[in-house]
Amino acid sequence: MLKILVGVGLGLLLFTTPEARQITADLLRSTANAIAPEKDGKTFQDRVKDAVEKVIEEQ
Repeated sequence: MLKILVGVGLGLLLFTTPEARQITADLLRSTANAIAPEKDGKTFQDRVKDAVEKVIEEQ
C-alpha cells in the first residue's frame, strides 16, 4: 500500500511540476544516450566489456 501511495505521489509531482518533468526528461535522455549504440557500431555491452577487460588487465 505504501508503494502505491509513493508512486501516486511521485506521479502527481511529475504531472504538476514542469521543472520536475524537465529534470526527469533530461535524466531519461542522458540514460538513453549512454545505452544507445554509438556511430562506430559499439553497443553498450561492447563498451562495458572493454571497460571490464581494461580493469582486469591493470590488476
